[in-house]
Amino acid sequence: MIEQILGYVVAPVMTLVIGALAGSLKASLKRERDRDAAKEAEHKALCMGMREMMRRELYEMHRRYVVEGEPMPYEEKEREDEVYRVYHSLGGNGTGTHVHQELQAAYVGGQKGEGNGR
Repeated sequence: MIEQILGYVVAPVMTLVIGALAGSLKASLKRERDRDAAKEAEHKALCMGMREMMRRELYEMHRRYVVEGEPMPYEEKEREDEVYRVYHSLGGNGTGTHVHQELQAAYVGGQKGEGNGR
């Protein structure tokens, strides 16, 4: 008789405990997925922002050293190459590659700060 009563009590209690544990695990996994999605969105936004900054820097250098024809110091050529590498690794497109190629072909002269009175 006691075994029957225990069977009637223990089975529902175990069902509740297992259900609660499963629900808790499911909620924990959802929070983790949501947190991962938020981190991924933040990372993507940071990469897009950095890519835009690198693109802007490439275009500014292009304006100065290609369009305006100011001699490009060796240090600036090295810096431009690093800027382009970052830009390209962040998914920069072919327009940036074209700008990079023109900058690499730009006239090299003087030290940084020399040329055209700048």
